[in-house]
Amino acid sequence: MFENTSTGRDWSGRYREGLDVMDQNGEKIGKAGETLGSYFNMDAGFLGMKEYYVPFSAVTDVTDDAVFVNADKDRLSEMGWDQRPDEREGYSRETAAGGSEFAGRTGASTTEYAGQAGGARMSSDRDETLELREEELRARKQQVETGNVQIGKEVVEEQRTLEVPVTREEVTIDRRPVDRQPSDTPIGSDTETIRVPVREERVEVEKTPVVYEEVGVGKRQVTETQQVTDTVRREEARIGQTGDANVSGAAGGTWESAMPRYRQQWQQRYGSSGRWEEYEPSYRYGHELRSRPEYSGRSWTDVESDARSDWERRNPNTPWDRARDAVRETWEDR
Repeated sequence: MFENTSTGRDWSGRYREGLDVMDQNGEKIGKAGETLGSYFNMDAGFLGMKEYYVPFSAVTDVTDDAVFVNADKDRLSEMGWDQRPDEREGYSRETAAGGSEFAGRTGASTTEYAGQAGGARMSSDRDETLELREEELRARKQQVETGNVQIGKEVVEEQRTLEVPVTREEVTIDRRPVDRQPSDTPIGSDTETIRVPVREERVEVEKTPVVYEEVGVGKRQVTETQQVTDTVRREEARIGQTGDANVSGAAGGTWESAMPRYRQQWQQRYGSSGRWEEYEPSYRYGHELRSRPEYSGRSWTDVESDARSDWERRNPNTPWDRARDAVRETWEDR
């Protein structure tokens, strides 16, 4: 039974090999391996070249994806976990039929660990993996008030002129000569006066309010594209070889070893049209593209669309048309 003695929790039903091992700050420190009684081994470091022996008493939680321990990633050596359990003070060897101190290790046989008494660890056929991560840009949108529009009314005075036709009366005098004849009325005795009223039309101004226009207020959605630029990081594999070690599947080796040849090819073809530093990212991208398993065995015609999308996402400031020839040249250099 794998038990945390401080909490009494039994992890035997949830622990399994291959889980990520996380420290108390949530940072990954290695991969969980096989069990050794009340311990399990953990592969850490570059390519899992460093091995630690973690007591189950240090386990604080086990999820579907990870094992959490109460230790700090940078202080593992201080915990004494870099020593084998049988080398620690007070460690009790578990013995079983056959006398192997590793009999309690899940799936282990006496023969398998017989050569480990001298401190040498036998190699395993288990494949090791190195996870490469990269940062992606994600944009979030939120509604913000950028202003407002107010519509009201105010009275504005202005002068207007209206032409109105009016009628008025004028007195006309019509004089006509007559035949001379005697009059019975003596001069001065007739005092009759004729009064003729004269009229005219006068204009009175009357103001009446009328509706001359309507103002409608509404809103509409306007969509535009904004560019968001930031710097992202990604992890790339660096493969080093020492001695006679052979590395297969490395897509032509590391970029550092392949770069001089590509630079020489570039110099022969395009050397007079620019600087190598401007073209190197395109050649390097094509070199790394060849190592991706999802593109293995495919022609340039098949992969160009995916490569273009990936390139434009990673290098928004460099057009694909500028990088395409160098990427293709490296891709087809098999």
